Amino acid sequence: MYLNDINPCKRSHFLTAPLLIAVLFIVSSLFILTSCEDPSFVGLEIQPEEDRFRVRTSEETAISSSLWTRDSLPATGFARSVLGVLNDPLFGQAKASFMTQVVHPGPVNFGNNPVADSLVLHLRYTGTYGDPQAPLNINVFELSEAIDFQRTYYSNHDPSGMIYSQDILASQTIMQATGDTIISVHITNEDFWEKLISPPDDSVYNSGAKFVEYMKGLYLEALPAGETGTMLMVNLNDVNTRLSLYYRNTDFPDSTMTFNYVVSEGANINLFEHDHSTAVFAGQLGQTGTADTVFYVQGIAGVMGRLDFEQLHAWRDSMPVSINSARLILPVEGADATAALFPRPPRLTLFERNQEGVLSGTSDILLGDAYFGGAWNAETGEYNIGITTWMQNFILNENISNSLYVSVRDAWAVPNRTVMRNGNHPLGGPRLEITYTRH
Repeated sequence: MYLNDINPCKRSHFLTAPLLIAVLFIVSSLFILTSCEDPSFVGLEIQPEEDRFRVRTSEETAISSSLWTRDSLPATGFARSVLGVLNDPLFGQAKASFMTQVVHPGPVNFGNNPVADSLVLHLRYTGTYGDPQAPLNINVFELSEAIDFQRTYYSNHDPSGMIYSQDILASQTIMQATGDTIISVHITNEDFWEKLISPPDDSVYNSGAKFVEYMKGLYLEALPAGETGTMLMVNLNDVNTRLSLYYRNTDFPDSTMTFNYVVSEGANINLFEHDHSTAVFAGQLGQTGTADTVFYVQGIAGVMGRLDFEQLHAWRDSMPVSINSARLILPVEGADATAALFPRPPRLTLFERNQEGVLSGTSDILLGDAYFGGAWNAETGEYNIGITTWMQNFILNENISNSLYVSVRDAWAVPNRTVMRNGNHPLGGPRLEITYTRH
């Protein structure tokens, strides 16, 4: 008889006792293994995948702004300086001057009985700000104290204690030529010519250090000129930025020779002054809770906006949360009619203030420009800045303030300014676009 011929209802009779015990053991083992699973996973197999770790978006617009002065910036060791005076109808007056050392490129022989014909300071500039047709008034003084390479000078440093103020070397009004990128300041103080060409000790020209001890440097002071004024962005590292001494000697009495002193290898200090007494925001400086519809940002240690994220503390109560992306969107005031003459900054940046009150850049900027952003977008009329790391740190650390300061990027050499929309603006103000994962 074959197995298939047996009545199905009687097949269980073929399960012997040992086989029955084996089947029961396997079933019991499966039950025990199922009962010992991590209870946190129970039911996950019936949950939709997107509900386990859902990526969500949020937009924060409860952001108030206020206006603060930048006071000063570290001002030494930069390759670029700013020179000029602006009379801004919105921001008041801004003044930019600088000090610089001048060194000689190596040993020099002026020949027999050298006589100086003239001395000209050539400055290569890479751009202008304000009215490019406005005159530029410049005074030049000799430094009485050498610039200390070991010291950090700030942009509000008082130059009066470092110059021979009674012996002005030059005072000149310069009109910029169309298409030209070099201005020439004629040093008219002939005693200074003689100081360079006929030093009391020939060893002055034996080394750069000895020369700096003898001629410590120059201070270029910008003075108001014209209704609007202008500023130049001077490249001190350019080969065309130099101090040129033109001279003759008895060896070649009919020829004028040139000796060029180098500016780019010396130290320099960028100096800025601001008079905001006539600015449209004069009464708002340092005041929180401003009800205006705009706030203001200015380079060369001018003004900066402080943003207070009023509802950001609520995120600390919603942990655990991972911030995938946080972008701060800063729209400008499109109705600013002065933007044509005073272009907006190419980039903005952000600072936070630590518990000691010191401003420092947010850690997000260390991730590179491609992530951090901050560039002016003329199509959208906005600046877009990444603050993902800052926001995640804010959620995790109760000692971090809910305020960020908006400033001009590279403010030590960028005079640009702009008018930004506040949260009270009818078209909307700053907003924080957040993508996050709730665990």
